[in-house]
Amino acid sequence: MPAEERFTGLFCEQASRILEAAQELRIMIVEDADIELHVAAIRAIETAADGVARKVFIAANRTFNAPIDREDILSLGHELDDAVDLIEDTAKCIARYDVHQFPPEVVQMTDGIVACAERLREVMPYLDSLTRDHRKIFELCGDIGRIEGEADDAFDRALTHLRAQLRSGEIETIAYLDRKELYELVESVVDKCDDIANAVQSVTTKHV
Repeated sequence: MPAEERFTGLFCEQASRILEAAQELRIMIVEDADIELHVAAIRAIETAADGVARKVFIAANRTFNAPIDREDILSLGHELDDAVDLIEDTAKCIARYDVHQFPPEVVQMTDGIVACAERLREVMPYLDSLTRDHRKIFELCGDIGRIEGEADDAFDRALTHLRAQLRSGEIETIAYLDRKELYELVESVVDKCDDIANAVQSVTTKHV
């Protein structure tokens, strides 16, 4: 059995799958595109992401001398995989409730998902140079934290507007509940990206 595995490439691949899924989700929300087509595309990305996650978990369980702690490898692998799962859940929710029009706040949150995914893909290669490039890692992870904060504010505004629509009779209770669930899923994706950034920062701190 190998004494050491290289995990950075696998984490980079997981981050790339997150970005691909995020871009598909954004098209669904912003362009009112063919819902089933993009749900299928995200499902295919999620299946590929699961395959990469399995490689991470198998490698972590057989290596003797990993560059970072085994528990950190497993945790980061799970967090990255969860992000794609949440994007798929969000896409399926859009299809389930047949939602085609979204308020600007949800569009902003979706833009935030793509922006966070871009930074995750950018930060992962630095896991091979944690000590030397820790400042760049903290900078990128800090960007994700800032984006997540802005998305939280957008989520609050979206819910406020949604409640006003319900009170005015513009939407019915079932539509309110459907959209509330959907908005919460969108927010959960941004939160998961921030969780990943926090995990990367925690790993980096151990090597600084």
